[in-house]
Amino acid sequence: MKLLAQREYENIKEFIYRTLKYNIMTLFLKPGEKISESELQNFFNTSKSPIREALVKLKEEKLIEAIPQKGTFISKINLKLVENTLFIRKILEKEVLRLVILSPLDKRVLIEKLNENLLLIEKIIKECTCNEKLVELFNLDKKFHEIIFKFVDKGEIWNIISSSSTHYERFRVLETPEQKTLLFILKQHRRIIELIKNGDVSLIEETITLHGENFLNSCNTLLTKYNSYFLTEEKKNEEVVANI
Repeated sequence: MKLLAQREYENIKEFIYRTLKYNIMTLFLKPGEKISESELQNFFNTSKSPIREALVKLKEEKLIEAIPQKGTFISKINLKLVENTLFIRKILEKEVLRLVILSPLDKRVLIEKLNENLLLIEKIIKECTCNEKLVELFNLDKKFHEIIFKFVDKGEIWNIISSSSTHYERFRVLETPEQKTLLFILKQHRRIIELIKNGDVSLIEETITLHGENFLNSCNTLLTKYNSYFLTEEKKNEEVVANI
């Protein structure tokens, strides 16, 4: 596990939470991996209380789970949650993009911000050699969409989407390392900017559908390669029976 530097304004609970979440999202802590409170106490050189408070918060975000008489584990990637996230994003992103394109507001500043974001994404793609860089890339990707949502005063909706996307984001870390997939993200973002520039609502459906379709293409491959990382409905039922 990677130990981050504690920020000046952070209390110990916030620092532990941020460090654990970072390690979960970058897959330094693997899906299904067991974690121990006593080991975390030693790692962070602290008492039980802040460890437990951080773990409660991670549990609320469905990133860890406590199994009676077995211990605490990093949550496996729940494919149903990934699928639900994509479903919600597809519906809302299409509608928000439509609102942006039809808005009478001047879009020059919006387009400038999106292009600046795109340059940063392109830079990361060129040096993307590890999971940490992938998480940095996905943060820029989220910022790209956040800019669009905020333009039509829908920033809070984006925050809701983002906060419920942790399983999807871990899936993407597994899915995305190939350069062609990274370039596909870049290409799709350019298409979105062109739609806004041209005021073309007719291609929204096609563009947003393509933007999320890699999930279906990647799912079987990743399930075969990283089977132990995933919780499918079949596995979920088996685990329920095993824990009765």
